[in-house]
Amino acid sequence: MKKIILTVAAVFALSFANAQSYTKPAAGDMQLEVTFTPNLSSDAMFANPTFYGTDAAGIRLRKFSSSTKAMRFTGHLSYTDTGVEGAESALALAVGVGIENHMKGTDRLSTFWGYEGTILYAKDELKTSTLGLGAQVFTGCDYYIMPNVYLGAEVNFGLSVASVTPDGGDGVTAISLKPGINPNLRLGWRF
Repeated sequence: MKKIILTVAAVFALSFANAQSYTKPAAGDMQLEVTFTPNLSSDAMFANPTFYGTDAAGIRLRKFSSSTKAMRFTGHLSYTDTGVEGAESALALAVGVGIENHMKGTDRLSTFWGYEGTILYAKDELKTSTLGLGAQVFTGCDYYIMPNVYLGAEVNFGLSVASVTPDGGDGVTAISLKPGINPNLRLGWRF
């Protein structure tokens, strides 16, 4: 009797696992994602998506207009005040907007390519202000590990221009054109 119950339970579990639908996003679907790095060096495991050409981390939202097109929005806002008298506060504000083109792939694997533009303004405790612009092209993939949860990776190539002006000093403009491969994975939820 015990063997029959275990066999029935195993068949039920397998049929339930196979019945789950791994459909890729369709028009109207939205996704929210964070990035994480496997904790191999005792650093923080979870982080937020970063803006190309900066270390500013943010939150990314994707809005699908069809099964093959998505807008991606990345935002960052931070304010730090130490509370120490005479110390300056720090502020950073960044926004990114991009287009993703999703390819056919399979039910569980979604590959895509696209382009994105970003703008950043920051002022630190030393009153150094930074105004940055960035543009990138990227390609990546998402693999659905559960019906509405995916892991992804992305590589990019882009241009960033930043004007850094110290308090009371002359500004310096930095330009960079380079590829980017982030050593982290993206974890996202579709809703």
